[in-house]
Amino acid sequence: MYYNDKTVSFFDGKFLKSKETSISPYSQSLHYGLGIFEGLKAYQTQHGVRIFKPMEHFARMKKTAEALHMKFDYDTAELEKIAYELLERNKLKNAYIRPILIAADNIGLMAGGDTKLFMAAWKWPRYLGDRLLNTCISPYVRISPKETPVMGKITGNYVPNIMASTEAKQRGFDEAIMLDENGCVAQAPGSNIFIEKDGVLITPPLGHIIPGITRATVIDLAKSLKIEVRERIITVEELLEADAAIFTGTATEVAGIASVDGNLLKLPFNKSQCARIAEAYNELVHSVHEPAYTII
Repeated sequence: MYYNDKTVSFFDGKFLKSKETSISPYSQSLHYGLGIFEGLKAYQTQHGVRIFKPMEHFARMKKTAEALHMKFDYDTAELEKIAYELLERNKLKNAYIRPILIAADNIGLMAGGDTKLFMAAWKWPRYLGDRLLNTCISPYVRISPKETPVMGKITGNYVPNIMASTEAKQRGFDEAIMLDENGCVAQAPGSNIFIEKDGVLITPPLGHIIPGITRATVIDLAKSLKIEVRERIITVEELLEADAAIFTGTATEVAGIASVDGNLLKLPFNKSQCARIAEAYNELVHSVHEPAYTII
């Protein structure tokens, strides 16, 4: 699904065939989950192939590396250039890009030492599909900021998310909604969440959630559409009484929610402000006005 015999990846400073890459069985990433990844999306636009907000994604990745004391020698401009060259080498236009920073061989519990950067790209449909989603509240709780930094995509942090999503699907739902340690709405395993009530969008504040780049884009889009946005704590009761709701994320894009724990949301989705946001986001990523990057 992700690669074949011709697929090219970037690994440890070189472009090479994906099947030729390997990770050491002694890597601290493998043993303890000490690693950092990002997810970026490229689109065919009216100005050519363009990665959506690459500098923001790579800046978050570098900030997370600093928080974890992981060596990361690439600057954001270098990372952007690698990503575009990766698309060119694989003849990809609409694609998902996955960079990951892998820790050195180390069976100890002290961070530090050399790291290796791997970056791959592949065609990937919208992560949660195009239909409205039936969701459930997960028994698995979003990881606490008291335990680990939550502002970036740390590989080990995603184990509870995997369990939440797996459990939801085993019960026949499309996706889970995770609560925070205080029992308030946090996010989906791989997406942020907005609810709508009386024409106002509400999203959980930063702290327990990942500060999503798509989330920030949606907030900006809402303001441009004169839709009020409030960042505040959301209770389970408010979630169940919402008029409409959406998940947002790079791979998810903007996905509408039909129900929570079998309770249908109040508004037909196409009558909601959430639907306006979904349409505006789709138009933005496919019709950007900046020129495409050119490899020189």
